[in-house]
Amino acid sequence: MKKISIFWAFWMLALQGLGQVLTSEQAIQSALQNHPQLRAAALDMQSKRTAEKSARALPNPEINAESPTGEFYTVGVLQNFELPTVYKNRRKAAQAETSLAAAGQKLTENELRFAVRNLFLETQTADFQLVFERRRDSIFQQIASAAARQFAAGEIDFLQKTLAENEAGAARQQFLAAQKAAENLREQLKIWTGIADLAQIETLRPDLAAAADFSQNPSILYEKQAAAVAAQQIALARSAALPNFSLGYLNQGAKNTPIDYRFRASVGVPIWLGQNRAARQTAEIASLAAENRAVAATQNVAVETAAEQNEAATARAQIEYFEKEALPRSRSIIETAVRLRNAGEIDFLNFLRTLDLAFSIENEYIVQLRTLNTAQIRLRFLAGN
Repeated sequence: MKKISIFWAFWMLALQGLGQVLTSEQAIQSALQNHPQLRAAALDMQSKRTAEKSARALPNPEINAESPTGEFYTVGVLQNFELPTVYKNRRKAAQAETSLAAAGQKLTENELRFAVRNLFLETQTADFQLVFERRRDSIFQQIASAAARQFAAGEIDFLQKTLAENEAGAARQQFLAAQKAAENLREQLKIWTGIADLAQIETLRPDLAAAADFSQNPSILYEKQAAAVAAQQIALARSAALPNFSLGYLNQGAKNTPIDYRFRASVGVPIWLGQNRAARQTAEIASLAAENRAVAATQNVAVETAAEQNEAATARAQIEYFEKEALPRSRSIIETAVRLRNAGEIDFLNFLRTLDLAFSIENEYIVQLRTLNTAQIRLRFLAGN
């Protein structure tokens, strides 16, 4: 498959022409810039980063006025706060949430790339199929016209003429259906990419790129970061068992009570060990569950990667066979059948069957191209690129 076959060159010229061609990567970049789902993911991450600033926030101070002796009113203030360890763990938990949002953004971006690549491949396949159906329709229309002339000259009977017209009608309907499908897919691609003019897109060709490493799969990285968030929640839950404090000012004595005796301090003693233990155990169980989800994600991606690699290898071998043997054979069958028919050495029924066989070979080639490229797109998705 190192050299492009003559057949393949024909398809490239028929589809691309001489204009500027939109590539798959250009379509992806345009979609990434315009799709609201990715903008939403970016805003989610920005929200989490902003939330980090509230990790060390203190509760509002309490300002009160009361009459402790029943003789006058005095104003007091009370401020509660935690140990520095608590604020540190809250900030780490908030940072872990921000990292999780960033991983979610990468996951969304990867899914969007996957969707656009698939749609772009469908559009490429539809364009490729349209050229095939146009060529096939042209041949059958010529056959139907020749059959009509031969019937008028008394060279063939009504049955052969009818068979030719029937095949030509079926070919025309398939051509029109392929044309409609190509137009519809282009409209979908316009919506996804925001590109108004899709007159020329990259020609469908075998994707022979090597598979990338799936260790950077966004799903795996997301689950690993979710596990990191859950682990940080354990430290935060343990912080709940630490004492909290409060400092305040309130004159609860006579008006002339010295300033030194108007302050107050208190310590919150964590005596409810059961509820603190339950909160910690809940966080630990959630952490174990998150770790197992990360392991499961890694296993799933490994299995899917192996399956797609096998699918790609099988399709690649099929394409090599088609380009080296089946497609040249198909062209030879068509040329020979036309020559025999013109010489009157083959009847219309066998002639049409022979053409159907030859065209089915070319159609199967398109199927294998799509199968290979679909597997390669899936491998890129699994690798996160």
